[in-house]
Amino acid sequence: MVYRIKSSIFACIQPYIAQILLVCVFVLVFFTLLGNPIRKNGEYTPIPKHLPNFHTTTVIIKKNQSETVKINMEEVTADTDLPYQFKAEDLIAEGRASKENVEEIRTFVSNLKDKYVPLRIQDEMIIIFLLSCANDVELTKTTIVNYYYLKWHGPEIYDDRQMDRPDIQLAIKTIRMSSIPVRTEENDVYHYFNLHDSNYRNFEMIPIMKVSYMLMDIAQEKNPPSGLFVIIDMKGASIMHMTRIKMGAIKKYLQFLQEGFPMRLKMIHILNGVYFMDKILALIQVFIKSEMMHMLKIHPPNLTQEKLFEIIPKKYLPKDYGGDLPSADELHNATVELFNKKEKFWEMEEKLRKISYKE
Repeated sequence: MVYRIKSSIFACIQPYIAQILLVCVFVLVFFTLLGNPIRKNGEYTPIPKHLPNFHTTTVIIKKNQSETVKINMEEVTADTDLPYQFKAEDLIAEGRASKENVEEIRTFVSNLKDKYVPLRIQDEMIIIFLLSCANDVELTKTTIVNYYYLKWHGPEIYDDRQMDRPDIQLAIKTIRMSSIPVRTEENDVYHYFNLHDSNYRNFEMIPIMKVSYMLMDIAQEKNPPSGLFVIIDMKGASIMHMTRIKMGAIKKYLQFLQEGFPMRLKMIHILNGVYFMDKILALIQVFIKSEMMHMLKIHPPNLTQEKLFEIIPKKYLPKDYGGDLPSADELHNATVELFNKKEKFWEMEEKLRKISYKE
């Protein structure tokens, strides 16, 4: 009797499970937007507009309410350059950026009163920022300020990029990703993501966000791309994955993507769009500007291979889709190897970002 009653109740609510989940997540959104993402003593407090004008050899990084990490800055100074495998003067000689624009940005940074930004940014990074803004100098200045401001306030996404972290290990087992090694004629790059492990319990959103931005540094290491196309295959995603959504993290992630991301985003292709895609968009559209909504292209599961190649040329696709590249697994494994070689770079980058701050 009890079993029949439970079955009857489930049968009644089953058509509305997606709506119930949506309402629950909207409640989370509401409480997220009531306050600020920076917490102090368990309560939300406003983000300060500026940090104190002090420079020390030691920085205390607060990882959570109970744990802090002390970093010795003596080995990294403001004059330290990140080890990019290209030279600013080479890109200037190629006509991809101008010496005058680089000098103007360099002067802007050195005179900047906003203490989220280091006192010095090397020329290679300046060119990366310029390329991300199509050499629009004023937009580049705004992007630089946003880049450092948003990274400072999102350490859970942008810091501690050690490959032996359990959450990062879980992330790279849950998804497959690659900065596609073949560039377009315009020197644009494709970034590819798909869900390898469809068990929603293993879908940890924050470390997946972290590794997706780590992929940016792989693409920029040798030859900064002119633009970025993103491919996300949602095959295997279920309505239960929506229960893993963390709205505070999504807010930070999308704000950085739209305001501080040092790559020129051109298009996001969603393959195998799920039936509840409209509910996902309803959740996150509060954080998405109209310009990005126009870049978002959702493709149905029954997309033919011919149609797929019209949207994304086969030379940029893994052979899992009939493309010319190695399999998604092979591309992913090669990416993980590049990540392992990149740890010192990320450690230096994090220290350089924090070199201007008071203990």
